[in-house]
Amino acid sequence: MERSLSEITKNLKQSGIRAASARCNEIGGINLGQGICDLPIHPLIKEAAHRAIEEDRSIYSSCEGILPLREALSEKLRTFNKIQAAPSEIVVTHGSTGAFVCAVEALFEPGDEVILFEPFYSYHKNILELKKVKVLAVPISFDEFDVERLKKRVTPKTKGIVICTPCNPSGKVFTQNELLEIGRMAKMMGLWVITDEIYEYITYPGHVHISLASLEDFKEFTVTISGFSKTYHMTGWRLGYLAAPALLASKIALIQDLIYVCPATPLQHAVLAALKLNEAYYRDMASAYLKKRDFLVAALTKANFQIFKPQGAYYLLADFSQLGFADDKEASRFLLEECKIATVPGGNFYLNPSDGKNLVRFCFAVDDIKLEKATCFLKEIYATKN
Repeated sequence: MERSLSEITKNLKQSGIRAASARCNEIGGINLGQGICDLPIHPLIKEAAHRAIEEDRSIYSSCEGILPLREALSEKLRTFNKIQAAPSEIVVTHGSTGAFVCAVEALFEPGDEVILFEPFYSYHKNILELKKVKVLAVPISFDEFDVERLKKRVTPKTKGIVICTPCNPSGKVFTQNELLEIGRMAKMMGLWVITDEIYEYITYPGHVHISLASLEDFKEFTVTISGFSKTYHMTGWRLGYLAAPALLASKIALIQDLIYVCPATPLQHAVLAALKLNEAYYRDMASAYLKKRDFLVAALTKANFQIFKPQGAYYLLADFSQLGFADDKEASRFLLEECKIATVPGGNFYLNPSDGKNLVRFCFAVDDIKLEKATCFLKEIYATKN
């Protein structure tokens, strides 16, 4: 009898983000595609990790994460996010992606519909589709949007909305008025909201991060997701967390137990040190990213890219229409093969890939030497295409 794979494997393929990174590694290029964030971890966090290993903090933790970390996160959510979340409403997860996977498993059934704001983080779409949830999209810009357009996308099968703020890939930061409109609509229509706030500390002048669950009574139907990867430069540690109503949080923890068992125990103890860093750490980090953003924006502008200047996070979308490339794949391929710069084709962030055919995404979470080297290559683009 012939052996076969499961149905969901038929359409699975390597993400555009992963594919760009793999090829970049092969040719020894500069990875401005994947949000790897290769900046150094703070010494206090490293010391705490060493100490946790030396103290043999090596057995399974509870499926919801160690209590001291959940208590510290409760305080962080109260002071920074303005969300009142008890430790029983917090689950430490296997990265923020693990938090999203478990939340999707807890909230949605195959055949349900979930709305994403476009351009969206492609893993949100792909994980929902892996669950056989239908993804709907609503375009969003840096200007405030018309909530009526969002309402028109809702059907009897729609069960949730996903918000990424600050947004990957565009760098948009949702305003309080936008969040109020979304939250009130979700409440009126009985929808769940998942907010991915992993870039919450990375905002630029004139913009501030606001958590949906801090507004009105929206906490009752919101899953707030964040993590340590981006803020503390530890994408490979795979530690995230979420806050949700107590009953939902307990079910998510049980799902995590089935899928991941628990997050890495010694690293949970280590990131307690991260939560003790003073305000200067976060201020300096945002300031450093602002300089990187402005440096890359200036270089891309000189190379005749049109830039959507990020309000937060460490990505930007660049329009290459004036450079003569046929589409996003050709542009990304040229940047990688001829200039040794990895980017991500814009079509990865749209339901209809042709909507992103004139865009590529750059990530500027790399050290200044790599960023400067990449901008030197961009000068070659200008010389070649102009």
